[in-house]
Amino acid sequence: MKKVMMAMAGLALGACMTAEAGYRTEATVTPGAEAHQYVVQIKITEVAKDGKTDVLSTPKVTVKAGEESKITVADEKEQNGVFCTALVKEIEGGIEAVTTVVVKEKGTEKLNTTQSVTLKK
Repeated sequence: MKKVMMAMAGLALGACMTAEAGYRTEATVTPGAEAHQYVVQIKITEVAKDGKTDVLSTPKVTVKAGEESKITVADEKEQNGVFCTALVKEIEGGIEAVTTVVVKEKGTEKLNTTQSVTLKK
């Protein structure tokens, strides 16, 4: 498995992006420190009408293959914040990563997007 992890570390495990409702999200997946472990870094950027950007959050979560991980950056009542889930599956010849990002303002969802990327060795 060490060889597989080293091979995957050599891959350009790029980012996937979406733009929706004034937000841009990016998710980057890299191998973790242990076998069957991955680090998912998500960047959520708000894009104003004039094109100016403001990074809302850059949560990072370590995911064990086949298990979903969640991270929340929000107020106590979860009325405002960023809610992220990440699931990385090991498939033959690579991995499949699925991330979901929800942004809430005053209890209303302003963004709800799911991204999926398959990375091959």
